[in-house]
Amino acid sequence: MNTLDIRDHLVSRAPWVDPATTVDTVKSGDPRRPVRRLGVGWMATIYDLRAAVDDGCDLFVTHEPTFNDHRDPVDGECRRVEPGRSKQDFLDRTGLVVLRCHDAWDAWPGIGIRDSWARGLGLTDMVAENAGAETQRRWHAVYRIEPVDLGGFAADVARRVRTLGQDGVEVLGDPGRQVSHPAVGVGCGGPDKDMIDAGADVLIVCYDGASYWETRERLVELGAAVITVEHGTSEIWGMQSLARYLGESFPELEVRFYDRQPRPFHVA
Repeated sequence: MNTLDIRDHLVSRAPWVDPATTVDTVKSGDPRRPVRRLGVGWMATIYDLRAAVDDGCDLFVTHEPTFNDHRDPVDGECRRVEPGRSKQDFLDRTGLVVLRCHDAWDAWPGIGIRDSWARGLGLTDMVAENAGAETQRRWHAVYRIEPVDLGGFAADVARRVRTLGQDGVEVLGDPGRQVSHPAVGVGCGGPDKDMIDAGADVLIVCYDGASYWETRERLVELGAAVITVEHGTSEIWGMQSLARYLGESFPELEVRFYDRQPRPFHVA
């Protein structure tokens, strides 16, 4: 078993992924090196990589970039300047292989990023999902809940994400407004006007993909309330699902989950 076997398994089961253009590639290391123990994490931070090496992992599977560049080009400047240079030196020295699983896992039915995020928020009654380009199919979805005031719904979201290390959420909208159709998406590819058109009255987005001037204020003018969380918060449950899936699919491997990226905290 090696990294190429694991990548082929994932990409071959994700027909929405174009193998020629996907970012789901090996980012560092020898992909033919035998894998006996692997780590899974939302982002290949140096903290997660160090922990994985200390635990004897041969491979680290990440969802987000390793070198703070979406495509992590082999010859990119992102690997030649800090902190990328030190991270590359660490990977070269230890031999740890890094594989990205992003495009395949975002829309993976039932246990991928979007569906794991919705389930963690208690959203199970889906009433609509986007049907855009094939590469974006199943990015967004609207769910039905019992009508509740926005303040109460936001408080429930905050309570649920506290277990992920986020100590609060930011809300735009009238706290007394009744909502009944929340929408979620995949990380920074969060729900937008398409879900408002499908009936959503409150959108849960992340800061990385929804700037105030370009996205969130516009969504409010379109009539929706907006709840904002950190990018990692919206995807950690999905990456825990990936760790479980890999452990079940490859029982001969030991799979460990890492979650050491820095957490912001709010001061008021």
